[in-house]
Amino acid sequence: MKVLIASSSTLAIPLFNVLSDSSEYEICGLLTNQDKPTGRGQKIESNELATWAQNKNFTVYKSGNNEEISSALTQSSSELVITIAFGQLVKENALNIPKHGWINIHFSMLPRWRGAAPVQHSILNGEGSVGISIFKLEQGMDTGPIYLARDFPINEDETTAEVLDRLSSEGADMTLPVLKLIQDLKQPRPQSNETVSYAPKFYKKDGEIHWERSSDSIYNLYRALGSNPGIWSELNGVRIRIDNLRKSKVLLKLKPGEINIDDEKMYVGALDGIIEVQKVTPAGRNSMSSAEFTRGLASKTGLHFG
Repeated sequence: MKVLIASSSTLAIPLFNVLSDSSEYEICGLLTNQDKPTGRGQKIESNELATWAQNKNFTVYKSGNNEEISSALTQSSSELVITIAFGQLVKENALNIPKHGWINIHFSMLPRWRGAAPVQHSILNGEGSVGISIFKLEQGMDTGPIYLARDFPINEDETTAEVLDRLSSEGADMTLPVLKLIQDLKQPRPQSNETVSYAPKFYKKDGEIHWERSSDSIYNLYRALGSNPGIWSELNGVRIRIDNLRKSKVLLKLKPGEINIDDEKMYVGALDGIIEVQKVTPAGRNSMSSAEFTRGLASKTGLHFG
């Protein structure tokens, strides 16, 4: 079977590796996003996955609209498309081009957390597990019938990046039995219309820390959004990105957002406890330890986030 992989994320690399090791499937290329401006210089560059695929001598097709997607399908002669973190809407005419259609590797137990950011929402809500669902792609948002779904634990300190890295390997391994089901013309099961929830994309504004919330809630915000889009708070009118924090057992009585600096350590009050901020990036500056940041403060008393 000739398989085209559609993705714009390095989460697809384990899938490339698993399919490359199988003699039953031929990877006929990568379908990914068009090059776009990146970094401060806004230089036009390929995404990291496209660069990796080109270095591995895979054919790379770049699309920005449905016509370009359809063209890539025709050129590649793919019989099946597997998507993982693709980030593009695919219209029905393109879904119908491959002989076996499209399947998607989605990181939740559908119909829970349909949408772009299921792992972030799972962690933000303090959930102890997350799923992988491999389903037949259709026009609705993550509504297609499911071939295979499995549940996996989330460790209490795992971040979104760590969970996604682990699930990308698990999802790649789950794909082989799904492809066998498709070859055997087995039909996927329809999704339930109950327990549906949605996981929309997060934006920078969503990363603001509300210190009047519980220390668990703030810690989960860090785990969920710390790497993307980032979490932040304001100090004296300057936005401070919080790059690393942890819950602390230090015995201090601080109001929510109130800052105590002790031996170059930065402690901040939450609703029910203390958060230690360990690494920050002040607006317009480079990332630094909290010790480096506090040494540069004119005053170390009367400080308050938010």
